[in-house]
Amino acid sequence: MKITKRQLKRIIKEEKRKLLREYRGTEAEDARFTQDLEAEKDMKAAGLTGDEIAQMWPFLKGTADSFDFMDTSMYEKLFNWFVFDGPPDDRMPYGTAKARDDMPDEWILDRLAV
Repeated sequence: MKITKRQLKRIIKEEKRKLLREYRGTEAEDARFTQDLEAEKDMKAAGLTGDEIAQMWPFLKGTADSFDFMDTSMYEKLFNWFVFDGPPDDRMPYGTAKARDDMPDEWILDRLAV
């Protein structure tokens, strides 16, 4: 069975609506869901794989030790994204990238924190 692009877009849109209906609750939950989507968008843009994104959530939720984050490939990809490749408005400040003003790993986790 072949699916056209239009049909696929419609299916995706319907599934998103279902997820939103299931997740909807208070305004705080809606805001958290939106933040989760934005964080995932940034992680995908940085080149993280699906497994790496799944491994990032404990760091972002604060359930994993943030000291372990710096030794991961996820940190390297996100660092390169926020320092060199990301949109100019979202770039890491130079002093933070050099660890003069702030720690780059903390900056990344704070930027993506949900």
